[in-house]
Amino acid sequence: MEIAERKELVNELIAVNAGRASFYKILAYCYFKELTQQQIETIAKLNFDGMSGDDPLIAEGFEDMRKYLRKMNTGTRQELAVDYAHTFLAAGNYTSFAATPFESVFTSETGLLMQEARDEVYKMYCDAHIQPDESLHTPEDHATFEFEFLAELLTRINTALEEGDYAAALSQATTVQKFHTEHQLNWTDDFCDAIADTANTRFYRGLAKVTRGFVHLEEEVIADEVDAIKELSA
Repeated sequence: MEIAERKELVNELIAVNAGRASFYKILAYCYFKELTQQQIETIAKLNFDGMSGDDPLIAEGFEDMRKYLRKMNTGTRQELAVDYAHTFLAAGNYTSFAATPFESVFTSETGLLMQEARDEVYKMYCDAHIQPDESLHTPEDHATFEFEFLAELLTRINTALEEGDYAAALSQATTVQKFHTEHQLNWTDDFCDAIADTANTRFYRGLAKVTRGFVHLEEEVIADEVDAIKELSA
């Protein structure tokens, strides 16, 4: 590979990774707790048209979110807060399965927190010297922590690419691939199904579509990046 081609590929990977990391961070704060007014306004200002990646499900989800936020008023934050509590915390929800945002709930036989998935993701966090804030007292297999973990790994890949350390970049990229396969693809569909069945607002139903579409789109993107970094390493 010529030097100019190598530089172009590196710059392309860095740009794509930066966008992916930002996307993961948006998902992370959408699922952690009720959105603040500032967060709602930030989401409302996003350029939804440029974020779908030509994926029809992501585009449909963003359209749902955009249409909901287009009618934003002084009661929007409270309505979303109530729906968050109903959908993800099972507040006042007695008729359907809550979309509790923990991998263990969707992958363990008992459907309980703090099961095998939590131990597995915690080990991967520790191996990468990344750990959620313990003061939050939240199990490590929360969707938010998983998204934040992937965002941090993508940032590390970019740092390694900028430094020309392709071995380090490849190591981080293979960790992303392993985590995505073992701790994203394995429960996202069930999680998003639960959101679709439980959420009252078009915003959260749209977010579920966006999440499902993005996680599945990532499978090909991750594989392509691993191959590209291997080519750089060669």
